[in-house]
Amino acid sequence: EGIQPTAILVDPPRKGLTESFIKASAQTGAARIAYISCNVATMARDIKLYQELGYELKKVQPVDLFPQTHHVECVSLLVKRS
Repeated sequence: EGIQPTAILVDPPRKGLTESFIKASAQTGAARIAYISCNVATMARDIKLYQELGYELKKVQPVDLFPQTHHVECVSLLVKRS
Protein backbone atom coordinates (compact mmCIF):
# COMPACT_ATOMS: atom_id res chain seq x y z
CA GLU A 1 0.00 0.00 0.00
CA GLY A 2 1.31 3.42 -0.90
CA ILE A 3 4.05 2.03 -3.15
CA GLN A 4 4.36 3.79 -6.51
CA PRO A 5 7.07 2.02 -8.53
CA THR A 6 8.34 3.48 -11.78
CA ALA A 7 9.17 0.01 -13.13
CA ILE A 8 8.22 -3.58 -12.35
CA LEU A 9 10.18 -6.73 -13.23
CA VAL A 10 8.30 -10.04 -13.36
CA ASP A 11 9.73 -13.51 -13.98
CA PRO A 12 6.87 -15.94 -13.35
CA PRO A 13 6.93 -19.75 -13.41
CA ARG A 14 5.72 -21.58 -16.54
CA LYS A 15 2.08 -21.15 -15.56
CA GLY A 16 2.45 -17.37 -15.86
CA LEU A 17 1.01 -14.65 -13.66
CA THR A 18 -2.36 -14.70 -11.95
CA GLU A 19 -5.00 -12.30 -13.19
CA SER A 20 -5.15 -10.69 -9.75
CA PHE A 21 -1.38 -10.02 -9.79
CA ILE A 22 -1.57 -8.50 -13.28
CA LYS A 23 -4.40 -6.20 -12.24
CA ALA A 24 -2.66 -5.20 -8.99
CA SER A 25 0.64 -4.48 -10.74
CA ALA A 26 -1.11 -2.46 -13.46
CA GLN A 27 -2.93 -0.42 -10.81
CA THR A 28 0.40 0.80 -9.43
CA GLY A 29 0.73 2.93 -12.56
CA ALA A 30 4.33 1.84 -13.16
CA ALA A 31 5.62 3.40 -16.38
CA ARG A 32 7.37 0.19 -17.48
CA ILE A 33 6.97 -3.52 -16.94
CA ALA A 34 9.71 -5.95 -17.93
CA TYR A 35 8.36 -9.48 -18.33
CA ILE A 36 10.77 -12.43 -18.49
CA SER A 37 9.26 -15.76 -19.50
CA CYS A 38 10.17 -19.34 -20.31
CA ASN A 39 6.68 -20.02 -21.72
CA VAL A 40 5.62 -17.92 -24.70
CA ALA A 41 1.99 -19.07 -24.49
CA THR A 42 1.44 -17.82 -20.94
CA MET A 43 3.49 -14.70 -21.67
CA ALA A 44 1.20 -13.88 -24.62
CA ARG A 45 -1.88 -14.45 -22.46
CA ASP A 46 -0.55 -12.19 -19.69
CA ILE A 47 0.61 -9.45 -22.07
CA LYS A 48 -2.86 -9.38 -23.64
CA LEU A 49 -4.34 -8.58 -20.23
CA TYR A 50 -1.69 -5.91 -19.58
CA GLN A 51 -2.63 -4.36 -22.95
CA GLU A 52 -6.30 -4.31 -21.94
CA LEU A 53 -5.22 -2.51 -18.75
CA GLY A 54 -3.40 0.31 -20.57
CA TYR A 55 0.06 -1.02 -21.43
CA GLU A 56 1.64 -1.21 -24.87
CA LEU A 57 4.05 -3.95 -25.90
CA LYS A 58 7.20 -2.21 -27.14
CA LYS A 59 9.66 -5.05 -27.61
CA VAL A 60 10.13 -8.81 -27.29
CA GLN A 61 13.65 -10.24 -27.28
CA PRO A 62 14.28 -14.00 -27.33
CA VAL A 63 17.34 -15.04 -25.33
CA ASP A 64 19.07 -18.40 -25.87
CA LEU A 65 20.21 -19.23 -22.33
CA PHE A 66 20.31 -22.96 -23.03
CA PRO A 67 22.23 -23.44 -26.30
CA GLN A 68 21.53 -26.57 -28.34
CA THR A 69 18.16 -27.11 -26.64
CA HIS A 70 14.64 -26.04 -27.60
CA HIS A 71 14.34 -23.82 -24.49
CA VAL A 72 14.22 -20.06 -25.10
CA GLU A 73 13.59 -17.27 -22.61
CA CYS A 74 11.80 -14.15 -23.80
CA VAL A 75 12.17 -10.67 -22.36
CA SER A 76 9.36 -8.22 -23.10
CA LEU A 77 9.00 -4.53 -22.41
CA LEU A 78 5.58 -3.02 -21.77
CA VAL A 79 5.11 0.73 -21.46
CA LYS A 80 2.13 2.53 -19.89
CA ARG A 81 0.06 4.38 -22.49
CA SER A 82 -0.36 8.08 -21.74
